[in-house]
Amino acid sequence: MIISRYLTKEVLNTLLAVTFVLLLIFLSNALVRYLGYAAAGKLAANILFQLMSFEIPYLLALLLPLGLYLGIILAYGRMYADSEMRVLHACGLSTNRLIAITSMLAFVISIVVLALTLWVNPWLASQKKALIAKSLATDNVLDNLMPGRFQVSGDGKRVLYVERISSDRKQVKNLFLADQGGKAAEDNADNWSVVSAKTGSQLRDPTTQDRFMVATNGNRYDGMPGRNDFKIIQFKTYAVRIPQAIANSKRQDQEAVPSNVLWRDYQKPQNAAELQWRLSIPLSALILSLLAIPLSQVRPRYGRYSQLFPAILIYIVYVNLLFVARNWIEQDSLLRGLGMGWIHLLALFFAIVFVMWQTGWRLNQLTRRFL
Repeated sequence: MIISRYLTKEVLNTLLAVTFVLLLIFLSNALVRYLGYAAAGKLAANILFQLMSFEIPYLLALLLPLGLYLGIILAYGRMYADSEMRVLHACGLSTNRLIAITSMLAFVISIVVLALTLWVNPWLASQKKALIAKSLATDNVLDNLMPGRFQVSGDGKRVLYVERISSDRKQVKNLFLADQGGKAAEDNADNWSVVSAKTGSQLRDPTTQDRFMVATNGNRYDGMPGRNDFKIIQFKTYAVRIPQAIANSKRQDQEAVPSNVLWRDYQKPQNAAELQWRLSIPLSALILSLLAIPLSQVRPRYGRYSQLFPAILIYIVYVNLLFVARNWIEQDSLLRGLGMGWIHLLALFFAIVFVMWQTGWRLNQLTRRFL
């Protein structure tokens, strides 16, 4: 019992440390991405912290299996390097007992990951999608603009710049708007319509609910860059629709679908791929924990990190195979019944072979036992 608590504590401490470091790295990447959206005017800055909070459970579901895998390798590797594990084996700790202790911790982690992937993360993904839609549907389109920055629309065909925004965020000063393929360029997609105005404001169409940037007291230039045959139009008022919605990919939309709905419509390739992916993540935690036990064994003269590189390489191959299988299922190019199961069976086979090699079993010993 004391040995079980000691081993569990060592692995759990390393697991938490590794997961925390990886979580900070991935959260930093997500923060940079969302800051880029906010700087481009695609997101309101006041929802960034809420979006970051939605990212934490999603990342934990992906990082906990990796943290458990590395935690076992690092914790047991240190114990092998310091000869602690050999002392424990001399005191009666068998490999089967070590596997049982590790599997209990892996089972608990897998249950947590299963709850995140099947129920928590789909609900949070739907909340995140609704939050972004609500932010982009705000009555004031100027809330998402940042003065002094050129901001490009999602399709890359519009560039907007404002020098100043009033304190109530209802008026802008010195507006510049470049639109590729506008009304004046119906016959040529290379034409540009450039609007320059002293002031601007927002307008919402009461019928279509589309939002417009209304420029006042300015000029409009229509033509192809580099050519002299362009038109100059002076106007008092000119309105241009500014699309600001962030287009969600099909996979992001699938992440927000509840698991029971995926099961009901399992015949659709996208639903089958998403459901199998949600089940594969917790299953990978169990297989990786078994695989980590023989990979953590190091010789006394070797460093505790000597097995880390091959272990990471095996993890990369395993996870990339899961991604490839997911894409195959989405494209309906792989039998849905086969799915991702063959990858887990292959990883489990190698894990069992490594464990047998660690315990001294050989193929001839196995055949003599059963024949």
